[in-house]
Amino acid sequence: MPATVIPGYYAPHLIYGPGTDARRTRTPDHGRMEPVKPVPQDRAAEPVTEYVQRVNRRIRGFDHRHPLPWDLTLTGFWVLAALIDGTGDGWRSVAHDPDVPVGLVVVLSLALSVPVVWRRGHPRRALLLTLPAALVSAWSGAALQAALLQLLLVHHIALRLPLRNLWWAVAVVTAPTCVSVARYGDSAGSWNQQLGSQLVAIGVAALIGITVRTRRGYTEALEDRARRLETERDQQVRLAAAAERARIAREMHDIIGHNLSVITGLADGGRYAAAKSPDRAAQALDAIGTTSRQALGELRRLLDVLRDDDQDGTGPEPELAPQPALTDLDRLLDGVRRAGLP
Repeated sequence: MPATVIPGYYAPHLIYGPGTDARRTRTPDHGRMEPVKPVPQDRAAEPVTEYVQRVNRRIRGFDHRHPLPWDLTLTGFWVLAALIDGTGDGWRSVAHDPDVPVGLVVVLSLALSVPVVWRRGHPRRALLLTLPAALVSAWSGAALQAALLQLLLVHHIALRLPLRNLWWAVAVVTAPTCVSVARYGDSAGSWNQQLGSQLVAIGVAALIGITVRTRRGYTEALEDRARRLETERDQQVRLAAAAERARIAREMHDIIGHNLSVITGLADGGRYAAAKSPDRAAQALDAIGTTSRQALGELRRLLDVLRDDDQDGTGPEPELAPQPALTDLDRLLDGVRRAGLP
């Protein structure tokens, strides 16, 4: 039986499995190998945008691999800013009590700045650590810029923890404001003014955290979907490859089994006819040669389809044959009868 090869079909990725670089395609009309042309991109990325994205990827990659140095750097910056603010006189112009000792201001600034180092791993504990310093600062009348770091911790709580934690975070951050307004009265501003501005700042910090959190969740969902689709595609390719190999194995079994049966019958008949009729023995040998060459040709056509040595499509194309139909049955039977079998 001739090799069953579908005309105009060439799919090395189904034969060799996923990852095969199939650079040749077969046109359905003429069956010629043509190199695959790369798909042109509409427009390359802008140099500035590409540079910014590359720098952002590097920073995020370093931050993901080494979070502690980044946290220490940011915390060190805020500690330095707190020391400059505490040792200077700028805070006195906005303080409710300008006579607060400088040493106390420095200690309070450090107490509000150092917990920032745990803002990603333990944002809730970090916010609780800042609460005593914030309450003492509000009671003493010192207005410290480091108190704004509580908003950064609120941002990380909204980003990393369940949203129900925002309720007590709002209570922790607004408590110093309530203490300041209750102690200093009109000099600290009205309740509506102080609490209103504080709640707006907390809302902005929490909203930014929720937005970043939503974006990360959406990105992770897209990445997970892409991974699942890639896995499903690889599984489909492997299943198709297994089916293709099974089909080829059946084809080779048919070719070898049929032709070996014919050759065996001719060899046995030729051995018995050699003593009485040398001419019949010679005919049997000729039939054996013809059948063997036919089998080799069919196997060669089948195996040539599996070869992918010529990647550029410039080499000789494999010889293909159409799949046998019922009209080829008479030709097959005639060949068997000529070989001497009934």
